[in-house]
Amino acid sequence: MSAPKYYTTFQAAGLLGVSLATVVNWTRDGLLAAHRTPGGHRRIAEADLVAFARAYNIPLPDEIADATSVRRRVLVVDDDEDYLDTVRQILELKGGFAVELARSGFGAGVAVERFRPDAILMDIRMPGMDGFEVTENLKRMRSGRPVPVIGCSAYADEADRERIEQVFDRFVSKPVDFDQLLVTLDEVLA
Repeated sequence: MSAPKYYTTFQAAGLLGVSLATVVNWTRDGLLAAHRTPGGHRRIAEADLVAFARAYNIPLPDEIADATSVRRRVLVVDDDEDYLDTVRQILELKGGFAVELARSGFGAGVAVERFRPDAILMDIRMPGMDGFEVTENLKRMRSGRPVPVIGCSAYADEADRERIEQVFDRFVSKPVDFDQLLVTLDEVLA
């Protein structure tokens, strides 16, 4: 059995993408568990750092997240607030996923960089930038591993079918059969 890994507050700040003062405040306020060395310095156990990051939806570098995380991350992009809440609950409770929500194409771009999802569920019909354009932009800006994108719409017609096949890795119709969505997510993440 390997010994637990510990980080200084400076290292934790770098991993969490915040200032040193922020981490010190979090530990002082009891939000982020830490202990003090005999010399009075704070040390944060890796397990506590990961638990804190998960609780506050703060992404961690891949080397830590991959080594300590069993939860796969799904970004859901849709302009319907009620739908987002429902999908989040289903994916978290039934699928065990960590879920991030974006309400627009711009929000999706920001979330992809910050959250680093393993898969994306993308509404096709959104005001402003539609799901086709958002997905094409995300594919152009991707660095590293490809992220599967599942298109989703209640209004996909025959004219959309060819474009759906070109742009998205999979497609699900609304109203969503959530059991089938979980199977689809498992398939694209396999």
